[in-house]
Amino acid sequence: MTTGARAVERDLAAPQALLDEVDERCRALAAMAVGRVFSVPAGDAEAALRSESRNGARYDTVLSFMCTPQVTSLEDYVAAIEQVLADEGWILMVEPAGLYRGALPRWLTARSRRSSPLPSAGGRDVVSTVRSRGLFVTDLHRREATSVPPEWRQYVMLRARRATPRPEGP
Repeated sequence: MTTGARAVERDLAAPQALLDEVDERCRALAAMAVGRVFSVPAGDAEAALRSESRNGARYDTVLSFMCTPQVTSLEDYVAAIEQVLADEGWILMVEPAGLYRGALPRWLTARSRRSSPLPSAGGRDVVSTVRSRGLFVTDLHRREATSVPPEWRQYVMLRARRATPRPEGP
């Protein structure tokens, strides 16, 4: 399993300074993982989650490290994580804090071999999106990487879980 920001090095062409800064934080969060663990691949996050969901997989810990810049819909991405999350499971994330007015995706597009989806107007906020899904954020740390382009500076580290377990099926 690849942990940390190095997983995105080839896929997102993220600034080396950012990778250096968040790699240790990603590894520390990954060390908290318990039970069955799924590390969302940065390059194909949405496809990987759809595949796991189709297979009926459930994980005690889902790791999301620098995956959100390339997802089409942040809301759908968090919903997909929730689909593969066990009832008492944890989501551990290190992600850019928000994507606003397409600045980060435009920068990524210029730096990477394939284009990144553009966010909807008004921006996307990782923490608000996680909370809007009814997930409870237990730990939240906002960080700033000063030696990287402004679009990457703000990032968050968070741990979240369901406020209450899902009801049992029929």
